Amino acid sequence: MPIALIVHGGAWAIPDDQVEPHQAGCRAALAAGWDLLSRGASALDACEAAVRLMEDDPIFDAGTGSVLTSDGTVELDAALMDGRSLRYGAAANLRHIRNPISLARKLLVGPATMLVAEGAEQFAVAHGIPLIENSELIVERERALWEEWKAGRIAPSPESHTSPPPAESPPVATTVGGHDTVGAIALDQSGNLVAANSTGGTPFKLPGRIGDTPMVGCGLYADARVGAVVCTGWGESIVRVALARRAIEMLERGASPQTAAEAAIRVLSHQVSGGSGGCIVLTPGGQIGLSWNTRRMAYAYQVEGVQPTWGV
Repeated sequence: MPIALIVHGGAWAIPDDQVEPHQAGCRAALAAGWDLLSRGASALDACEAAVRLMEDDPIFDAGTGSVLTSDGTVELDAALMDGRSLRYGAAANLRHIRNPISLARKLLVGPATMLVAEGAEQFAVAHGIPLIENSELIVERERALWEEWKAGRIAPSPESHTSPPPAESPPVATTVGGHDTVGAIALDQSGNLVAANSTGGTPFKLPGRIGDTPMVGCGLYADARVGAVVCTGWGESIVRVALARRAIEMLERGASPQTAAEAAIRVLSHQVSGGSGGCIVLTPGGQIGLSWNTRRMAYAYQVEGVQPTWGV
């Protein structure tokens, strides 16, 4: 049985000057996870390592470098699902955790498998994960965008569901919006599939907003008998169609992973007005699928015996 790994760095209108950093970040995450898989590590270890690396890379909207809420803070969500046991761990509205994916893994074994806000952070401390200042997650790029939005000089994307503060005679606003959710799916030597994701959400979101990322069946799903899916994009639209489960159900009906990915994105496009995003798929046989309806999606993948592939 081949080992395999696929990662993504978000589906959105990635600006031209950010294409190379996104591609480099995905390649680095792939290399980190692949190194573990090739030495016999579990799919859980590989996914956590790959996603942690992207959380620490300030180019992505996950962990350090995430977009800011309307209050000017960072709030993070993450999840991880084990395809063999169907166990999952999810955490949301985190303000003081550097690597939410590691907290999600701690939650995998229960007794509660999804925690939010203060309760999640208390659990983190009890399990050896230190808290940090929220300011440590903020980079100058996002602080400057927030200041521009606050002054009414730019508008969020429609998917953010917020409006610029009122201003007298505001200038013509440009639109800003990223859906840089990061994710990974790994297939290990034992045949297990694991899906993982992490995000800072949408720019200038309402405090407390939770999108698809930590929701099993929406932002991710893993079943070692069938396949695993991780989604990215406008979370509210992804949740409405339970996008990850849509793709899994297509695999269950015999569709190839590429067909399942493309069909799921068509559902997102056709059934939800403005539905936008992408997904990655991996099967127990090491077959890859990926599709998106946004301008770009950053990705990288490798299957045992084949050279790595990456793109946007």
